[in-house]
Amino acid sequence: MRVAAIGQGYVGLPLSIAIASSGHTLYAVEIDPARFESLRACRSYLVDVTDEELRRETENKRYVPVNDLAEVPEVDIYVISTPTPLTEEKTPDLTYLDRALAQIAQVARPGALIVIESTIFPGATRRHIAPLFEELSGLKPGVDVFFAYSPDRVDPGRDSVLCDVPKLVSGLDAPSLDAISDFYGTVFKEVVPVSSCEVAEFTKLLENTFRYVNIAFVNELSKATSQMNISLREVISAASTKPFGYMPFHHGPGVGGHCLPNNVHYLNHALNSAGHKSELLNAAAEINDSMPRHVMQRLATCLERQGKSLQGATVLILGVAFKSGVADSRNSPALAIGAELVSMGTTVKVTDPWLGIDMASQSFTAVELTAEECRGADAVLLVTDHEEIDYDTVLASSNLILDCRGTLNAAEVEQL
Repeated sequence: MRVAAIGQGYVGLPLSIAIASSGHTLYAVEIDPARFESLRACRSYLVDVTDEELRRETENKRYVPVNDLAEVPEVDIYVISTPTPLTEEKTPDLTYLDRALAQIAQVARPGALIVIESTIFPGATRRHIAPLFEELSGLKPGVDVFFAYSPDRVDPGRDSVLCDVPKLVSGLDAPSLDAISDFYGTVFKEVVPVSSCEVAEFTKLLENTFRYVNIAFVNELSKATSQMNISLREVISAASTKPFGYMPFHHGPGVGGHCLPNNVHYLNHALNSAGHKSELLNAAAEINDSMPRHVMQRLATCLERQGKSLQGATVLILGVAFKSGVADSRNSPALAIGAELVSMGTTVKVTDPWLGIDMASQSFTAVELTAEECRGADAVLLVTDHEEIDYDTVLASSNLILDCRGTLNAAEVEQL
């Protein structure tokens, strides 16, 4: 089949390569100039896609980068993987998705299947996306064109094959569900159809919010156990020996990335729209959002024991990416912690092997990790535990270390 994939980000690019690798011809639509040129040169900007994969599918003419959907020949399927961020009021922002729909509306022909991969709130496909497309194109969903929703299950940096992850699919009607099931059945090892788009939309939010809420739970406990002289990480390890009724989650400096902080608010929006105010989701967001300040306060306490204060101190932050093994700093706790420290009169330096020293910020200076930088800092703060960090140098050269991830098992290291 011929497929146009709009958006080549952390969801769209791996999915596009998987589709192309399955034998389909895929036109990869990316409007960002830097990303487009990178794709044309077969240089991947994501850890989950290699240059070799890009080059192989490009040379086979199955993966064709374009920067304008109008340049794409007539296709059978459109896949939308555009960002769906939050507004300043923490409500869903479907601006990018709506723009993609408007572009498709100019070129789509009867019989086309339109697949939404972006995160949306329950009911969005049926009540917003399909009606908007009909208004823009004059094509009637379920008659002239078909709509399906299939939420991404991408975990950046995870050592797994995308096609091995069961693929959830749904359609606005039976023909749409059949079409998406048949198509993704050629790409994924297992396709899981559900009864409606609303079920699939809700499932995506449940999957990520489940994790977010449980992280909030252990983050809340960590604030207490640090005062009780109890190692919460040892408690979690002990609880993990129970073979039923328990799943381990770990506390840390906050929750970053796009999906988890975003999805809890998309689910909250859906519940509020149904007349249900969720005190639990609001509390979880409040707890996780409070962790950067908690880290700053813990660091202040550690410095006070050495007769120092945050004001005038120099702090070296290890890891700026939102999680280990990725070059992505979106909503990273490190950025929030850096801003908190700067507000207290602290000089903040950061180092990250995945992001290099070209990180631009008014809150910190990016440096290479050296023994001199460690010795020159009043405290070293481990925020993101990349495997590539030289922990031996950190342990041997630092005056004070506060570990937010439980990575450094040494008596002299302070634990969050």
